[in-house]
Amino acid sequence: MMHAVRGRTTDEPTGDSASPTFDEAVERFLDYVSSYRGYSRLTVRAYACDLRQFREFAEGRVGHMPAPDEISREMVIQFGVHLKGAAALTVRRKYGCLSSFFGFLQDMGLAQANPARRLPLPRVSQPVPVCLNEDLAHRLVEAAAHDPRLKALVILLLSTGIRRSEAVGITLDDLDLENRQLLIRGKGNKERVVPLTDEAADAIRDYLQQRKPTQSHHLFVSTNGGHPIHGRVLNKWLDRVLQKAALADQGITPHKLRHTFATHLIRNGVDIRTVQELLGHSDLETTAKYLHSDTRTKQAAVLKLSGLIGSSPAPSSQS
Repeated sequence: MMHAVRGRTTDEPTGDSASPTFDEAVERFLDYVSSYRGYSRLTVRAYACDLRQFREFAEGRVGHMPAPDEISREMVIQFGVHLKGAAALTVRRKYGCLSSFFGFLQDMGLAQANPARRLPLPRVSQPVPVCLNEDLAHRLVEAAAHDPRLKALVILLLSTGIRRSEAVGITLDDLDLENRQLLIRGKGNKERVVPLTDEAADAIRDYLQQRKPTQSHHLFVSTNGGHPIHGRVLNKWLDRVLQKAALADQGITPHKLRHTFATHLIRNGVDIRTVQELLGHSDLETTAKYLHSDTRTKQAAVLKLSGLIGSSPAPSSQS
């Protein structure tokens, strides 16, 4: 009995000489971005999810999954329209995944065109990154002071701007406390060195003195077993500090602490390229949003001078 598999029948030729099915092409692409490009597991998983979602849409539309060369630009755009209700950034990310996928197939000689290239993208608003002021940051540190592990975590997030995934990935070998430096492996396994403040180095030393004995080389480990923690555990640790600081309703996340780090650097005159390197941004445009945030802060401050240069106050009715 002959079965339909991935857009063709099983009696058709397979191998490198034949055009790959969509599923075969996806498998090659995911292996490429994982093994060759060094993308993180989360990114590879997101790509797999996006491509699976596109497959379900295309299959539902035409009754079978077309081969990559049979997928039209119109179908890709219709997929984006089908995602109505999704955030604009989500649609743009999925389009970006498809463009990378078809671009890879072109480079490998497995497709003639990239139907996802230069698509009309939904407009994205650029909200100003929200950050903590100094008073809130101090409250957060004070609330964590009772637990060396939590204090080290909070100070590290505030003073380095590292991502949540980067924090849970820190190993003891990444630390150079004598020279106050930290090696970070960011997105795409890109490495960067982030300086540590005296407060961060001291907090890490205090934590290491009471850190649970374990075979793990990760800096942050669980209390029951000494295993490396996951990002959701880090969130729970931060939530515990927020509760103690009476800041649980402020929407503070590890990423907001990253915003805080970047915004305070910009406001204190650090040039944008240095901030880009510290944050591990591959694109300067991503860092530039903190410039816009600072511009709005300055505008709000200058508006307070309206009474100085505006119309004269109305004369008092009393002589």
